[in-house]
Formats: sequence, structure tokens, C-alpha cells
Amino acid sequence: MKKITIFIGSPRKNGNSEIMADELLKYLNVEKFIHEKLYLYDFEIKACTDCRICKKGKMICPLDDGMKDLYSKIDDSDILIFASPIYWFGPSAVTKLLLDRFRPYYGNKKLLGKKAALLLPAGTGEKDCDLCIEMFKRSFDALDIKYIDEVSAEAYDEGDVYNDKKALEKTGLLAMKISKEF
Repeated sequence: MKKITIFIGSPRKNGNSEIMADELLKYLNVEKFIHEKLYLYDFEIKACTDCRICKKGKMICPLDDGMKDLYSKIDDSDILIFASPIYWFGPSAVTKLLLDRFRPYYGNKKLLGKKAALLLPAGTGEKDCDLCIEMFKRSFDALDIKYIDEVSAEAYDEGDVYNDKKALEKTGLLAMKISKEF
């Protein structure tokens, strides 16, 4: 079985990011995939201090925080799904903190062969997501992660994503793409 880890970067549990994640999970083959949803706001993630210790020796981050648990979850995953609301054309702050702390993976190459996708609800939809998508794509490329695809949705208030039928349909298509990867 392949493992999917979904990082929920919204401060709201049961918000649009999680709804999109749950929609994706509905379409995945339970005999082929196991999954885990992680709420990033439940972890203390400190900002990268650019100490550069992760560039030497064992190539691990020395900061003592929730990333120690998250690193093991990342290492054990085959597919990483980032579900984050769009704030000022980028991911939520906690999602960006997570991505900034991927620095050790640039040197240790532990993400080579992993795959990733994005679930991005935004107040005005797709047009607000382009910069965020590009940031993730470039990061994935630098980390040797294969980018699968993204789904963006027009969703501001809790539950608005249910009104974006196109996004819900694309979520099902994303699940099919993920299934074809394995």
C-alpha cells in the first residue's frame, strides 16, 4: 500500500481546505492507499533560522519543535498533499513554515521519487492561486518531487467549496491521476 499524507494548512478544522481533502479521499481506492491527515496548526513549527547545519553531516534540522514528528511522517509518505487556503496569493503562514523547513531534503535527497499535489481554496478562486502554485512547483522541482496537479476552488466562507462544482469534479480527477501514478 502507498501512503498519502495530507497537510491541512488551515486554522479552521472542517474548513474548505479539509473539505477538499476529504473529497479527494472519497475517490481514492482504499485497497491501494492509506492516508493520514495532519493539521499543521496542531504542531509547533518554528521558522528556519538559516543556521545551515542541515547542509552538513547527517543533513537534519537541529531545531527542536513539531517538525521532528512531521519529518518522520514525510519520510514515510509516497504522496504529499498540501491543502491550504490562499492568503495574499500564497499559502497560509504555517504551510509556508512547513515548506521552508524542507531545506534538509535539498541535500539529503530523501524526497526523490515522492509525488505531490495541491488543494487550494481561495476567496476569488483560481486567479488568486497562480503565484502559490508556481512557488510549490519550483520547490518540488528543486526537491526532486514529481508534481501531479492542483485543484483550486472559489471558497471563502466555511463550506463555500461545495458551491464550486468544477473544483469538486477536478478533485475526483486528481484522485484518478494519483491512482494512475501507482
